[in-house]
Amino acid sequence: MLPCKFSHVLFLVLFCIFGLIPQVHSQNKVNECIPDLYINLKTNLTLGLKFMDTTQLLKTTPNHSFRGEWQTSMGLQRGFFLLGRRKKVDDSNCFSIASIHNSLAKIYLVFPEYKNIPHMLDLSFEKIMTYKNVAQFNFWNLLPPNRKLKKGDIIGNQPLVRRPTNYKLKSKYINNAANVIEDSDDTGLGYTALALRKQIYKRDNIIDSLDFEINAIAPIFDKYRDMNRNNRHWYNYLNGNDHETGAYLTWLGEEYQFKHWNIIKVSGHNATFFLPFSECFPHAYKPYIPYGSNDLDGVVNANILSTLSLYGELNSKGVDCAIKYIEKKSKAKKYDNVGIYYPNRYQFPYAVSEAYANGVDKLENSSTYIIEYLIKTQNEDGSWFSRRAINKKDILQSTVYALNALINFGDFEQKKTLIPIEKAIQFILKQSIQDENGIHWKGGVFFSGGTVVRKTLFWKSDAYTTAIILKAFANYRKYLELKYNISI
Repeated sequence: MLPCKFSHVLFLVLFCIFGLIPQVHSQNKVNECIPDLYINLKTNLTLGLKFMDTTQLLKTTPNHSFRGEWQTSMGLQRGFFLLGRRKKVDDSNCFSIASIHNSLAKIYLVFPEYKNIPHMLDLSFEKIMTYKNVAQFNFWNLLPPNRKLKKGDIIGNQPLVRRPTNYKLKSKYINNAANVIEDSDDTGLGYTALALRKQIYKRDNIIDSLDFEINAIAPIFDKYRDMNRNNRHWYNYLNGNDHETGAYLTWLGEEYQFKHWNIIKVSGHNATFFLPFSECFPHAYKPYIPYGSNDLDGVVNANILSTLSLYGELNSKGVDCAIKYIEKKSKAKKYDNVGIYYPNRYQFPYAVSEAYANGVDKLENSSTYIIEYLIKTQNEDGSWFSRRAINKKDILQSTVYALNALINFGDFEQKKTLIPIEKAIQFILKQSIQDENGIHWKGGVFFSGGTVVRKTLFWKSDAYTTAIILKAFANYRKYLELKYNISI
């Protein structure tokens, strides 16, 4: 029996030497890396916010760039009927500036030490409010038309219209089509900016000179839902994205009404889009819903839920329907076509995660499906990528969206997302660009023209991409501080 006991003792000794010691060493190595990552995050936050501060426009310029915004480009990747040849110009829009404002506001709510953020918020907020029309927000500015839009027009004496700021549209048709009606997405972003501003001013005990009286906002969105409609958008029909879902629609206006809808009638209207009787035909100076049909977009629904949660209005009529719709799309994991205006497959996970982080707890099931998808599709180098047609796979932008989603869903240890998160952070850090303005990242596609130009008419912005990267870095910095008791 003695040799047997001796062998057991020897085994235990060897196990301790060659088993436990390497494990302890490995754990120490991980802990030793934490300060380096933490310092990198802090450095990039400081220099990234310097870039945001330096590149924000301080005055309006003659070429229709506006005080308070950051540079955003509107670009056609290849020639397209009615839109002209390939080109890229600056464009001012509510979506871009409100998204950047809201990212910076969330950083400041977590880390008020960044004293250069408040004045950026004030400048951008003033511009965001110019997109407000009564209780709704529009994508574009109200500007003088670039040409005559109907017979009898006198240049310089025409009503203002919504249109791109610098992208010259030639025909009457496409100019009238650009005069879009207010939408749920920009309205949600605008009200999110208002809510975050109120949170900051309340925390900092500041009286807001631009204070807005806000009643319940849910009725704005509840009025336009996917139910009892005499129309359906052909994109939704072809992609199986709607049918009496009760979820929220994109455009805040009345769509064309058929007596009896069917896809053949819609096809006929689209084939005759240039004729006044077609539902697709835009009329001069009349706000336009593209193609005459309202549409259902998964990203838009998630964005609406984010806003409603900030206002404590998750008991509204359409909320449960939107949650059910998002869960169905999350479970299917076919994210390429869920967003009509969002061609990057990882923008849907990002939008859902933002709503979840804002307090929409009923998206828990959706978060599980999305996390499974994100872990499965991450590349070995920590990146993710979208379709090749979307900005050559849009690797950085895809990674930024996926990283934010994993961080927003939280519970990293339980959900086993720590390694994917840190791999993604390391990948993003390697893509940074440093110059005299600070640190920034090259912008990817954050919006598209939708439907037939969904893969060719893109909006990009270095500032937009940089802002949401910094937001992810700030949230992960906070996690490291709490987990490892790191003092500021």
